[in-house]
Amino acid sequence: MTTLSQNLLDLSDFAWQRLRQRVEGLTDDEYFWEPFDGCWSVRKTAEGYVADGSRLPPAPAPFTTVAWRITHLVDILQAERTATWFGHTATEEPPPVPGSASEALAALDRAYEIWRGRLAALSQDDLDRAMGPIAGPYGDNDGTSFALHIIDELIHHGAEVGTVRDFYRGVRAEDPFPAALAGDLTPADRPALLAEAAAAQRWDVVRHLADRGFGVNERTSGGMTAAHLAAGTGELDTLRFLIDRGADLSLKDTQYDVDVPGWAEFFEQQEVADYLTARTRAGSGA
Repeated sequence: MTTLSQNLLDLSDFAWQRLRQRVEGLTDDEYFWEPFDGCWSVRKTAEGYVADGSRLPPAPAPFTTVAWRITHLVDILQAERTATWFGHTATEEPPPVPGSASEALAALDRAYEIWRGRLAALSQDDLDRAMGPIAGPYGDNDGTSFALHIIDELIHHGAEVGTVRDFYRGVRAEDPFPAALAGDLTPADRPALLAEAAAAQRWDVVRHLADRGFGVNERTSGGMTAAHLAAGTGELDTLRFLIDRGADLSLKDTQYDVDVPGWAEFFEQQEVADYLTARTRAGSGA
C-alpha cells in the first residue's frame, strides 16, 4: 500500500515535471514580457534584481509576469517555513532574484530540489502532528495540510506561468511549416518541428518534413514524439509512415512515461493497438 508520504511526493513530482516542461526554452523576452501597463515584474536596481510587491496586497491584484511568478515560486518552495513548520531546520541561503531566463530556470531547479528533499524527509509523525505556534494562525493544522498547500502553490503558479507563455506565443503567432517546407527553416533551426506538426495534427506536413530531414524521434515540449501522437489519435497511416522512417516505438513520453503502444491502448485506439500487437508478434516470430 502506498504511504501518504509517497503520495505527496508523487503529486509534487508530477506537478513539477509538468511545469518544468512548460518552461523549457524560456527566453529573456518571454521572462520579462509585460502585456499590460502596471504589471508586477522583477526590476534591475543598483543592488541587483528586485521583485515588485506591496506590504498591503492590492485589489484587484496586478497581472504578474513570468519573471515575477517564477521568482515567487522559487521563494515559496525553499522558504524557511517549508522546513521549520514541520519541525525541521532550514540551512540553505535564499538566492538572489533571477535576472534572466537561464538564471530563473536554474533557481527554479534548485528550489524544487530543496523542497523535494524536505518533503521526502518528513515522517508520518511530521505529517500527522499539529504544527503549533511557529505556524501562527495555522498552528492547529497538521503537516499534511501544509504540504498540500505548498504543492497547490506549485500547481497553480505553474499553471499561470504556462498560460502566460501561451499568451506570449499567441500574440506572436506564426506558422513555421511553410518556411520549413520552402527550405528556409532547417532541422538544425527547429529540431522538434515534425513532432510539433503531429501535435497540430498536420499529418500531411509530417510527411513532407520527414522528407526534408526533420527527425521522427524528436519530442514536443510536452515530451511526446510524432509516433505517440499518431497512435493516440488513431492516425494509423501516418504511424506506419513514421515506422518506415525509423520511429522508435519503445520511446516513452516524458509526461506519462508510456511508450507508443501504451498510448494507443490508453486512448482506446483499437485499430492502432491491434496493428502494433500484430507487428510485434510478427517480429518475434510468434
